[in-house]
Amino acid sequence: MKICVVGLGNIGFNLFTYLINKYPESVIGIDINENRIKELRDQGYHVTSDYQVLTGIDIWLMAPSTGDQGQNLFAALEQMIIRPGSLISIESTLPIGTMKRVREFLGEKGFKLGTDIFLIHVPHRVMFGVDKTVCDTPRVIGAYTKACLEKGRQFYDPLVPLLVEVTDVRAAELSKVVENVKRYVDVAFAQEMYRYCTEQGLDYNELRNAVNSKNNVELLSTDWGIGGECLPKDLRFLRTVCSSPLLEGAEKADQEYRDKLVQQVGTNKKVLIKGLSYKTGVKDLKHSRGVDLVRALEAAGNTVWVQDPLFTADELSRAGFRSVYEDDEEYRKLDWVVLERDSALNPNL
Repeated sequence: MKICVVGLGNIGFNLFTYLINKYPESVIGIDINENRIKELRDQGYHVTSDYQVLTGIDIWLMAPSTGDQGQNLFAALEQMIIRPGSLISIESTLPIGTMKRVREFLGEKGFKLGTDIFLIHVPHRVMFGVDKTVCDTPRVIGAYTKACLEKGRQFYDPLVPLLVEVTDVRAAELSKVVENVKRYVDVAFAQEMYRYCTEQGLDYNELRNAVNSKNNVELLSTDWGIGGECLPKDLRFLRTVCSSPLLEGAEKADQEYRDKLVQQVGTNKKVLIKGLSYKTGVKDLKHSRGVDLVRALEAAGNTVWVQDPLFTADELSRAGFRSVYEDDEEYRKLDWVVLERDSALNPNL
């Protein structure tokens, strides 16, 4: 069995390393980012950027960032040397309707699903900082034919704790988008309640503890806004096919929350941001609303310093930020406006 993981970003690389442990010598990874390939080769991984060397692949696991129109996925499919009888599992989160387009693409190439080729959709799930791998949680699986579904079941059953099979592949496609949009709406609601508590002089954390004492309710914590790559992207995916005042309102509420953070500081202030990473406990600045907040405050005429326990001062400096910590002489001299994650709308003004 020869397995290829397509796309070696956070999700794809997590899947890639998990499968290497399960099937040594059987797994290769591919990514179009030459710097990424060089980095992984230097670490001893079997990877390439050349689709022409990928012949005789039995199982293709597709994990690229798809793009808003699925363009990255189709760019990969166009270059793959697909042999009859192989399994193609699309793990990426997809714009609604993409699986139908993939089926049509393969049909135009002369493949008949369930006999010549086996196509399934198994959208990835992982909570970085909680799950170790993308195979630690139950996974949804959908396909157009029973033969495709059976082929997918044979591969994934030994890997994941539970396969949740759906009879319509569109339900699998929609499920991952809905999971993330549901999270987006829940966070937007939490931000609204946080803002209300601040305006009324209430302790939001006290409210949250009270509400969450009911076992079927969870009022979430807040951050610098709804960040990361997935939640905002998937909200766009869903709003493309589902016109909803609720979804429109959630997006508007998040933007107003982020604007409020900047407005309350004003201008010509010395601001200290405590906590810059994408989320607490995850060392990642990509798609971070904390980064967006720094830049918005700077654009408003403020001078901004940052702290983050996951990053050294040198790392923050190389990323283009002014860093300062409590043992720095400058920290003791300045009269700060302090913004902290757990008290963002109650700054030390």
